[in-house]
Amino acid sequence: MDWELQFMRWANGWWSSPLLDHLLPWLTHLGSHLAVIALLGLSLVLPRQRKAFPHLLSLYGIQLVVIYGLKFLVQRQRPLHFLPEIGSKLSFGPGEILDPSFPSAHSALGFMMAAFFSQRYPRYAIVFYILAGFIAWSRLYLGLHYPTDILAGVLLGYGISKGLFYYLKRKGKEIYRSENGPS
Repeated sequence: MDWELQFMRWANGWWSSPLLDHLLPWLTHLGSHLAVIALLGLSLVLPRQRKAFPHLLSLYGIQLVVIYGLKFLVQRQRPLHFLPEIGSKLSFGPGEILDPSFPSAHSALGFMMAAFFSQRYPRYAIVFYILAGFIAWSRLYLGLHYPTDILAGVLLGYGISKGLFYYLKRKGKEIYRSENGPS
Protein backbone atom coordinates (compact mmCIF):
# COMPACT_ATOMS: atom_id res chain seq x y z
CA MET A 1 0.00 0.00 0.00
CA ASP A 2 2.88 2.37 0.68
CA TRP A 3 4.03 2.37 -2.97
CA GLU A 4 0.47 3.17 -4.04
CA LEU A 5 0.25 6.17 -1.73
CA GLN A 6 3.61 7.42 -3.00
CA PHE A 7 2.50 6.92 -6.60
CA MET A 8 -0.71 8.86 -5.95
CA ARG A 9 1.20 11.74 -4.33
CA TRP A 10 3.63 11.83 -7.26
CA ALA A 11 0.88 11.61 -9.90
CA ASN A 12 -1.21 14.29 -8.24
CA GLY A 13 1.68 16.68 -8.77
CA TRP A 14 1.73 16.39 -12.56
CA TRP A 15 -1.77 15.46 -13.65
CA SER A 16 -3.84 17.78 -11.50
CA SER A 17 -5.77 20.35 -13.52
CA PRO A 18 -8.74 22.64 -12.86
CA LEU A 19 -10.40 21.40 -16.07
CA LEU A 20 -10.08 17.76 -14.99
CA ASP A 21 -11.24 18.69 -11.49
CA HIS A 22 -14.54 19.81 -13.04
CA LEU A 23 -14.86 17.20 -15.80
CA LEU A 24 -13.91 13.94 -14.06
CA PRO A 25 -16.50 14.06 -11.26
CA TRP A 26 -19.11 13.94 -14.02
CA LEU A 27 -17.34 11.26 -16.06
CA THR A 28 -16.83 9.01 -13.05
CA HIS A 29 -20.59 8.65 -12.63
CA LEU A 30 -20.84 6.80 -15.95
CA GLY A 31 -19.51 3.81 -14.00
CA SER A 32 -22.04 4.15 -11.19
CA HIS A 33 -24.95 1.94 -10.23
CA LEU A 34 -27.27 4.62 -11.58
CA ALA A 35 -25.74 4.26 -15.05
CA VAL A 36 -26.21 0.47 -14.95
CA ILE A 37 -29.80 0.85 -13.76
CA ALA A 38 -30.44 3.27 -16.66
CA LEU A 39 -28.97 0.67 -19.05
CA LEU A 40 -31.21 -1.99 -17.52
CA GLY A 41 -34.21 0.29 -17.95
CA LEU A 42 -33.37 0.97 -21.57
CA SER A 43 -32.90 -2.71 -22.31
CA LEU A 44 -36.32 -3.38 -20.82
CA VAL A 45 -38.24 -0.71 -22.73
CA LEU A 46 -36.53 -0.84 -26.14
CA PRO A 47 -38.16 -3.64 -28.15
CA ARG A 48 -34.97 -4.78 -29.91
CA GLN A 49 -33.08 -4.91 -26.60
CA ARG A 50 -35.53 -6.85 -24.38
CA LYS A 51 -33.81 -10.16 -25.02
CA ALA A 52 -30.69 -8.81 -23.31
CA PHE A 53 -32.47 -7.66 -20.13
CA PRO A 54 -32.37 -10.93 -18.14
CA HIS A 55 -28.74 -11.52 -19.09
CA LEU A 56 -27.73 -7.97 -18.21
CA LEU A 57 -29.60 -8.23 -14.90
CA SER A 58 -27.81 -11.50 -14.13
CA LEU A 59 -24.48 -9.98 -15.07
CA TYR A 60 -25.09 -6.98 -12.82
CA GLY A 61 -26.16 -9.24 -9.95
CA ILE A 62 -23.06 -11.43 -10.26
CA GLN A 63 -20.83 -8.34 -10.39
CA LEU A 64 -22.46 -6.90 -7.26
CA VAL A 65 -22.09 -10.10 -5.25
CA VAL A 66 -18.42 -10.49 -6.18
CA ILE A 67 -17.46 -6.81 -5.85
CA TYR A 68 -19.22 -6.11 -2.57
CA GLY A 69 -18.28 -9.49 -1.17
CA LEU A 70 -14.63 -8.57 -1.74
CA LYS A 71 -15.09 -5.01 -0.48
CA PHE A 72 -16.44 -6.14 2.86
CA LEU A 73 -14.07 -9.09 3.12
CA VAL A 74 -10.93 -6.99 2.51
CA GLN A 75 -12.17 -3.81 4.30
CA ARG A 76 -9.54 -1.54 2.74
CA GLN A 77 -9.86 2.13 3.64
CA ARG A 78 -10.00 4.62 0.81
CA PRO A 79 -6.83 6.60 0.04
CA LEU A 80 -8.44 9.94 0.79
CA HIS A 81 -8.19 8.95 4.47
CA PHE A 82 -4.39 8.71 4.12
CA LEU A 83 -3.76 11.50 1.61
CA PRO A 84 -5.17 14.73 3.02
CA GLU A 85 -3.09 16.70 0.50
CA ILE A 86 -4.93 14.99 -2.34
CA GLY A 87 -8.30 14.53 -0.74
CA SER A 88 -11.16 14.00 -3.09
CA LYS A 89 -12.09 16.43 -5.82
CA LEU A 90 -15.55 14.90 -5.86
CA SER A 91 -18.47 16.25 -3.89
CA PHE A 92 -19.64 12.83 -2.89
CA GLY A 93 -22.87 11.43 -1.58
CA PRO A 94 -23.12 9.32 1.56
CA GLY A 95 -22.39 5.95 -0.12
CA GLU A 96 -19.31 7.26 -1.90
CA ILE A 97 -17.02 7.09 1.11
CA LEU A 98 -18.81 4.61 3.36
CA ASP A 99 -18.02 1.45 1.45
CA PRO A 100 -14.49 0.02 1.44
CA SER A 101 -12.04 0.75 -1.36
CA PHE A 102 -11.04 -2.65 -2.79
CA PRO A 103 -12.08 -3.38 -5.55
CA SER A 104 -13.34 -0.34 -7.45
CA ALA A 105 -17.02 -0.89 -8.26
CA HIS A 106 -17.06 2.01 -10.73
CA SER A 107 -14.15 0.46 -12.66
CA ALA A 108 -15.80 -2.96 -12.64
CA LEU A 109 -19.17 -1.63 -13.75
CA GLY A 110 -17.57 0.58 -16.41
CA PHE A 111 -15.78 -2.42 -17.91
CA MET A 112 -18.88 -4.57 -17.53
CA MET A 113 -20.84 -2.06 -19.62
CA ALA A 114 -17.98 -1.74 -22.12
CA ALA A 115 -17.94 -5.52 -22.57
CA PHE A 116 -21.73 -5.57 -22.86
CA PHE A 117 -21.86 -2.83 -25.52
CA SER A 118 -18.86 -4.31 -27.35
CA GLN A 119 -20.76 -7.57 -27.63
CA ARG A 120 -23.58 -5.76 -29.41
CA TYR A 121 -21.53 -3.21 -31.34
CA PRO A 122 -18.10 -4.76 -31.96
CA ARG A 123 -17.17 -2.06 -34.46
CA TYR A 124 -17.12 0.47 -31.59
CA ALA A 125 -15.48 -1.74 -28.97
CA ILE A 126 -12.37 0.43 -28.73
CA VAL A 127 -14.51 3.49 -27.94
CA PHE A 128 -16.36 1.63 -25.17
CA TYR A 129 -13.14 0.36 -23.61
CA ILE A 130 -11.44 3.77 -23.82
CA LEU A 131 -14.42 5.32 -22.05
CA ALA A 132 -14.31 2.58 -19.40
CA GLY A 133 -10.58 3.24 -19.00
CA PHE A 134 -11.28 6.93 -18.38
CA ILE A 135 -13.94 6.02 -15.81
CA ALA A 136 -11.42 3.78 -14.03
CA TRP A 137 -8.68 6.42 -14.17
CA SER A 138 -11.08 9.06 -12.83
CA ARG A 139 -11.40 7.04 -9.62
CA LEU A 140 -7.64 7.27 -9.12
CA TYR A 141 -7.50 10.94 -10.11
CA LEU A 142 -10.24 11.82 -7.64
CA GLY A 143 -8.35 10.09 -4.81
CA LEU A 144 -11.09 7.53 -4.22
CA HIS A 145 -9.13 4.37 -5.08
CA TYR A 146 -5.64 2.93 -5.11
CA PRO A 147 -4.13 1.63 -8.38
CA THR A 148 -4.67 -1.99 -7.29
CA ASP A 149 -8.35 -1.25 -6.54
CA ILE A 150 -8.70 -0.02 -10.11
CA LEU A 151 -6.86 -2.99 -11.60
CA ALA A 152 -8.95 -5.47 -9.62
CA GLY A 153 -12.16 -3.69 -10.68
CA VAL A 154 -11.15 -3.70 -14.34
CA LEU A 155 -10.24 -7.40 -14.25
CA LEU A 156 -13.46 -8.33 -12.43
CA GLY A 157 -15.71 -6.24 -14.67
CA TYR A 158 -14.17 -7.53 -17.88
CA GLY A 159 -13.53 -11.10 -16.71
CA ILE A 160 -16.94 -11.79 -15.21
CA SER A 161 -18.66 -10.28 -18.25
CA LYS A 162 -16.65 -12.30 -20.75
CA GLY A 163 -17.11 -15.42 -18.63
CA LEU A 164 -20.89 -15.01 -18.65
CA PHE A 165 -20.93 -14.27 -22.39
CA TYR A 166 -18.90 -17.43 -23.02
CA TYR A 167 -21.24 -19.48 -20.81
CA LEU A 168 -24.33 -18.13 -22.56
CA LYS A 169 -22.83 -18.74 -25.99
CA ARG A 170 -22.07 -22.36 -25.06
CA LYS A 171 -25.70 -22.75 -23.95
CA GLY A 172 -26.93 -21.18 -27.21
CA LYS A 173 -28.30 -18.11 -25.40
CA GLU A 174 -26.16 -15.25 -26.64
CA ILE A 175 -27.03 -11.81 -25.32
CA TYR A 176 -26.85 -10.35 -28.81
CA ARG A 177 -26.03 -11.30 -32.29
CA SER A 178 -23.53 -8.70 -33.38
CA GLU A 179 -24.51 -6.06 -35.91
CA ASN A 180 -22.34 -7.93 -38.43
CA GLY A 181 -24.19 -11.22 -38.07
CA PRO A 182 -23.67 -14.11 -35.62
CA SER A 183 -20.79 -13.66 -33.24
